[in-house]
Amino acid sequence: MVSILSILLFLTSYIGVRGVYTKDKLYFIERNKVQKVELFTEESIKELPGPLKKYLRVCGYMETPVPLNANVNWAESWLKMSPDKEWKELRTLQFNSVKPLGRSAYMKILGMPVAARDLYRDGYGEMKVKLMSLIKVAFDNSKEIAQSALITTFCEFMLVPGYLLLENVEWEEIDDYTVKGTLVDNGIEVSGLFYFNEEGLFTHFETLTAILQKLKTVTRKSSFQ
Repeated sequence: MVSILSILLFLTSYIGVRGVYTKDKLYFIERNKVQKVELFTEESIKELPGPLKKYLRVCGYMETPVPLNANVNWAESWLKMSPDKEWKELRTLQFNSVKPLGRSAYMKILGMPVAARDLYRDGYGEMKVKLMSLIKVAFDNSKEIAQSALITTFCEFMLVPGYLLLENVEWEEIDDYTVKGTLVDNGIEVSGLFYFNEEGLFTHFETLTAILQKLKTVTRKSSFQ
């Protein structure tokens, strides 16, 4: 029989970690307010590589406001605590900010009183996983985690196209379907290849940045819709 204490601890865990995510989101929104809202125009995208221009056009972004932030809804998301563990299904809430560049994700393991929060902000990365809001399952805020968190944000640039116009990212057209990007934020540099199909739609991302000293503690896989 489930005790009242167990129920209270479960609710505390759910509210506590999600509350931290909500604070992250409000922090980003407050800083977004000072940014000027602009439009995607042929003039504003003229320096971008051809595949990025085509992507913005075919997706209908032209003559629409450049997004400063976005809620990202995941149709499916999964997590495992280490490479030898099984995948666990998640409920994931995520918020991305363009200026300042950042991302916060709240992940709740379905059927278990375990919740996690993944953060990148101002050169700082953090992964925190808690059980019942009392037991620390995993925590890491190392430099390697910051770089890993920035790579995660970078690979999601096509989901929030306001990122494409950032001054701290350099783009290089490899061919009609591939663009190399190099992003530097708060002294952290990451790079990768963005791939597109014949219709101009984004298909996948491959990082060029090697993290040699340490692997990220928590591994995730997700499906965006």
